[in-house]
Amino acid sequence: MNTFLVRRLIYKDWYLSQGLFLAALVLGTLTLVGIAAAKGTQLAVILGVIILATILIGMGAVLMSSVVVERRQQTLPFVMSLPISYLEYTTSKLIGCLLIFLVLWAALLLGMIATILATPWFPHGLIPFTVIMMVEMLVTTCFLAAVSVTTESQGWTIAISQLGGLGLNAVGFSIVRLHGIKDTIVSPHPHWTPTALAILAIELATIAISIAVAFYIQSRKRDFV
Repeated sequence: MNTFLVRRLIYKDWYLSQGLFLAALVLGTLTLVGIAAAKGTQLAVILGVIILATILIGMGAVLMSSVVVERRQQTLPFVMSLPISYLEYTTSKLIGCLLIFLVLWAALLLGMIATILATPWFPHGLIPFTVIMMVEMLVTTCFLAAVSVTTESQGWTIAISQLGGLGLNAVGFSIVRLHGIKDTIVSPHPHWTPTALAILAIELATIAISIAVAFYIQSRKRDFV
């Protein structure tokens, strides 16, 4: 593997995305401060969660659309003229874009957990549900990444992004009604029930499968430009 070029392509994605990343991080931080200052007001909490979800889903969509942009702007033929294979190009895009997203995702996840722990009006039983829903956003982004790099289609990228945002509401509504989640969500202590752990295991498996399938499809491509 041409690790030098892979690293340079990853750095390129980081460099081009740093302004958007900083803006998303600042907006997410301000949203968490607003949630903490709302003292558990239901409307403020709901609006805050919607804003955070929008930030993460939007960031994921913008990052993954870079694959489509490179194809449309004819940047991809230039990249593929370098001594790099398509599998190495796929590696650089997935690692580069997902690393940027993961840093933002982890920062907001830790911020949400800290907000729950530091404010007396949020039950600590919310933590497992919060982690599950944040991992669900990661699932959506990884699936979006797999679709973007394998199809290089703007239509499919937009469609999966929209479906992911809409599906998040349905997933959250379904999960919160499960036994082992709804019974502990208002508890003063976090409870990692078998149900919560099983959901997390399924989510992590879905992430691994999405990335593995993307690499498999890309490794079998012969027409790159």
